[in-house]
Amino acid sequence: MLKATTKSETIILDSSGVVKCYVHKDYFLELDDAKENLEVVKRFGNGKLIPVLVDIKESKGGSKECRAYFASEEAGKIQSACALLVSSPLSRLIGNFFIGLNKTKFPTKLFTDESEAMDWLKNFL
Repeated sequence: MLKATTKSETIILDSSGVVKCYVHKDYFLELDDAKENLEVVKRFGNGKLIPVLVDIKESKGGSKECRAYFASEEAGKIQSACALLVSSPLSRLIGNFFIGLNKTKFPTKLFTDESEAMDWLKNFL
């Protein structure tokens, strides 16, 4: 297992080969955060596309530039799929907003249950 902590997230490569990103409580992500976090995911992937779970349950969202970067072609060269883990109405709104406005280059889906998200992501290993 690999683990890294950035200004905005705790990022873990678990034994199944999925990267789990946990956004810090009450954090609002900016473009620099997105670049830093994707750089860690890229390093963990070691040159291969890798499925990513992003827990945004306690996040305050992200800037337009941040969201665009997470959905960009560059992100598509790093991630094979992305599961957004939500719980509260606010995190669900943030997740739906991201998916609705940002057309990702990889499959992206909202989940409320981490084990269901992990099962889905394992299809993209």
